[in-house]
Amino acid sequence: MVVVGGGTAGSVVAGRLAESGHEVLVLEAGPDYGSFEHGRWPADLLDARTLPLSHDWNYAGHGWGGHSLSFHRARVIGGCSAHNGCSQMVGWGADYDMWAKDTPGWSAATLRPMFEVTRERMRMRVWGQEEIQPLQVAFVEAARSMGLHVSWDFDDLDAGESVGCAPVNIVGGIRWNSSFAYLDPVRGAGSLSVADGVAVDRVLTSGGRAIGVQVRHREETLRVSADQVVVCGGAYGTPEILLRSGIGPADELRSAGIGVAADLPGVGGNLHDHPVAQLEFEGTRALAADLAHFARQHWLPEEQAVAKIASTVCDGPFDLHVFPWVEQDATLAQGWKVVLPVGLVAPRSRGRVTLRSSGPFATGDIDHGYLRDQADVRALADGVRWAQELVGSSPTLARYLGRALSAPRPGDDAVTTWIRRRHQHYWHPAGSCRMGGPSDPAAVVGSGGAVHGIHGLSVADASIFPQIPRATIAWPVVAAGERIAQSLSQRLAAG
Repeated sequence: MVVVGGGTAGSVVAGRLAESGHEVLVLEAGPDYGSFEHGRWPADLLDARTLPLSHDWNYAGHGWGGHSLSFHRARVIGGCSAHNGCSQMVGWGADYDMWAKDTPGWSAATLRPMFEVTRERMRMRVWGQEEIQPLQVAFVEAARSMGLHVSWDFDDLDAGESVGCAPVNIVGGIRWNSSFAYLDPVRGAGSLSVADGVAVDRVLTSGGRAIGVQVRHREETLRVSADQVVVCGGAYGTPEILLRSGIGPADELRSAGIGVAADLPGVGGNLHDHPVAQLEFEGTRALAADLAHFARQHWLPEEQAVAKIASTVCDGPFDLHVFPWVEQDATLAQGWKVVLPVGLVAPRSRGRVTLRSSGPFATGDIDHGYLRDQADVRALADGVRWAQELVGSSPTLARYLGRALSAPRPGDDAVTTWIRRRHQHYWHPAGSCRMGGPSDPAAVVGSGGAVHGIHGLSVADASIFPQIPRATIAWPVVAAGERIAQSLSQRLAAG
């Protein structure tokens, strides 16, 4: 069996199947630094205080206003779990129940035990009160004074509006990624092999069946045979690989000069992400002093607390995250900047990944369709106004915030115009190869991750999510890896 990509989900799938005794070959485009205990991992990938960009795929695109956006994805074993912010959340249970209407086995009740298993495997823990740094303490207190109850409930599928800190996969300051959690236990056991520096161009098919993959390794094009292929390239990489393989919208493939192996119009569609409106402030002398004092006694993370709030267009208990962080900025007088982002975690807008050409390793044109649905703009505007009220009503928080570096002018039109022109994103792309039944023309995979119309081919990553969870999505992706590995094991056992 070949697993394409040893990222967040790929490491889970490969590790679980290897544990079950299956022979698994992981093909990873980036480097594999081996097990954690061997000590070869770069310091920036281990340090959970900041977000490293040293191992990036360099994906990029544009926002609604035409401004450039970078879509950072990690090109390394462990994938984005090796460079993310480590805040782990499960989201709202009813969203998973909606998935399960068309794809059985994905309800909140089914996923609960998988979230518990992955909590242990990823070595998640809760922040101690003494570990919360000054800006985050001030934010929690300000949100409490605005009427939110303080609760560390991000692991509760039934939770609603609140403010608090999510569990983190941080062990002694180390970002505990999915390759540590799932690959390290089976390295050297004989059932797992990892080949790094191997970029997969396409899945090879014959007679409606996957028979292997075509790859490039050290400038050499090779074919790797396999009777089972699991693609774990993420919301951008997976549709790129499938489209290059002739699996996608037949008309689009033919017009690009690509032979059609399976007509699946949904490949590349339904792409979406959490859009973000980002307020920014110069840090004050008081902030610099308090952070320095804290850092002398404790490990100093940049971000910790999150507020979950509901907009006026919300269709559930909450649809917005507000999640402040601090970052060092040598251009500012006190050396610190405070960022106060408002993220929409239930977006309605959709986009698409389409190939730029038919050549080997052709990259995709990535269009998330940010803010195409006016309801998304209204929701973000509600969140920005809430954040501005928060800043204006809290003397404790205001003590840390100097002049505004990025903020809208007063007035509804000014707020919405600013959001459209300046929005960012939450780094949570999903949905581009979504799950659904075989009669659903937009579905790419079934409930077990098997690609419709191609035997022996599955997908396991965030691209299969029909609707992005109301959460940072690393934990749901790890749980999805568990779910797909379980399904694959059952299918292989049944022959």
